[in-house]
Amino acid sequence: NSIQFGPDGRLYVCDIGNHRVRVVNLESGLISTLAGNGERLPTPDGAAFAQVPLNGPRTLDFDPAGRLWLALREGNQVFVLDLQAGTIHHVAGTGEKGFTGHGGPAKHATLSGPKGIAIGPDGNVYLADTESHSVRMIDLKTGHLELIAGTGSKHDGPDGDPRKCGLARPHGIFVDADGVVYIGDSENHRLRVIRGR
Repeated sequence: NSIQFGPDGRLYVCDIGNHRVRVVNLESGLISTLAGNGERLPTPDGAAFAQVPLNGPRTLDFDPAGRLWLALREGNQVFVLDLQAGTIHHVAGTGEKGFTGHGGPAKHATLSGPKGIAIGPDGNVYLADTESHSVRMIDLKTGHLELIAGTGSKHDGPDGDPRKCGLARPHGIFVDADGVVYIGDSENHRLRVIRGR
């Protein structure tokens, strides 16, 4: 469901139906499994990622340090993979589906089927939290989860204050070098932009 080129030039793929993350070596043409054992079970924090369960890996991105950030759609959680150490670490979401925890620790918050993830130039992690019709952000300095856009209910706008602008199952998110946030507001058939955060 999601692909991303890594800092090593290889193509990383979220193989959501098989609950794995794959890697394609574009020079050799070979594909290999990076993470996941195919099971839809909770992912243990701090484990070696080669054989952990991944419940619906849906979207991924890389930070400047080369770490891989992964959102689990069915698992309602966010993890970061340390590719050097070979370990996976829990960052956000209890695993329960919901729209709670803004302003508090991201690990104690509930997410709702995230389908988009992007690392901003500020180092923070932005989520298109699809089933809560919102965009949420993990502040890596505080470890807290913040609401960026949406009300938690399915709606279309209005433009203006992003926290009062209704979204409808946003799937995609991108943050450019200036910190401008682009949102694929899927069921409203619109591209939303947040500037000047």
